Amino acid sequence: MLHRRTLLQSALGLSSLSISGLSTAQTFPSRPLTLVLPFSAGGISDVMARALGLYLAQHLGKPVIVDNKLGGGGQIAANTVLQQPTDGHTVYVAGTAMFAINQTLFRKFSYDPVRSFEPVTALVSSPLVLVVAANSPIKSLDDLIALSKASKQGLTFASQGLGSIGHLLGELFRSKSDTRMFHVAYKGSIPALQDVMTNRVDFMFDPISSTDALIKGKKLRALAIAATRRSSLLPEVPTLAELGIQGMDAGVWFGAAVRSGTSTTVVQTLNHAFVAALRDPEIQKRFESQGMQVQPQTPDQFKQFIQSEIARWTPLIQSSGATID
Repeated sequence: MLHRRTLLQSALGLSSLSISGLSTAQTFPSRPLTLVLPFSAGGISDVMARALGLYLAQHLGKPVIVDNKLGGGGQIAANTVLQQPTDGHTVYVAGTAMFAINQTLFRKFSYDPVRSFEPVTALVSSPLVLVVAANSPIKSLDDLIALSKASKQGLTFASQGLGSIGHLLGELFRSKSDTRMFHVAYKGSIPALQDVMTNRVDFMFDPISSTDALIKGKKLRALAIAATRRSSLLPEVPTLAELGIQGMDAGVWFGAAVRSGTSTTVVQTLNHAFVAALRDPEIQKRFESQGMQVQPQTPDQFKQFIQSEIARWTPLIQSSGATID
């Protein structure tokens, strides 16, 4: 009898939880949504999030707030989300580093991008471009490779920071081209690009979203793009694959996720809203003009994409020896 009573109580408890979860899903959203970003206000990712937020507000019928929480390689923003209820009203909007790199790069990291979050969708991506100063003697990829092999000192390449996507792609390029190159880490794209433009550093991989205006303004020269196809913004720039360097398609990407344990119905509701925004012609046109390509996915597709990116970059981070305390 006791055993039957315990089973009944357990069943009732599970039923109550199911009803509660269903009720939350059916009334979602019941209050304003917050998009928490580990990026500063005014940057390209912030502009993207605010544009999507306006669409979400119209689509879901609730205001959308963008909350910028910088620091810790995404940990402050992530923990802000993880401290909220699992009801989908607080969304983590982050990028390649926060979802696929930093958990390996940092000696201590406070969240697991796969276990701590329920993926909603990828949002946008921006392929990386190999750039040199506009007045650099390096006119082509062949020039760069030849010069690096001929120079006793080798060439230098800048990155947005230790373990950044620009750093890792530079390391990958060095190994695939069998060249002598040395990494110089900066704190972000802006100071790195400034030193590339003045020839203090020889070259850099940086997103189209931040280099396009400088290339067209004759401050930088683009040698190649790390993508599977040429960019509509820079149609004259060949891909690395076209130039004989295979397996170098990479870029910065951004995605949305909610706290693990959020109901499937809520995740699907958010997914449909984000995907509808990404498929809006005006939003696509706006993002493409800024060097971003929309990348709508199902939650399962985004989960698999994150896992594939982790598997791709983890060995390279480990072999580079890059770590952050």
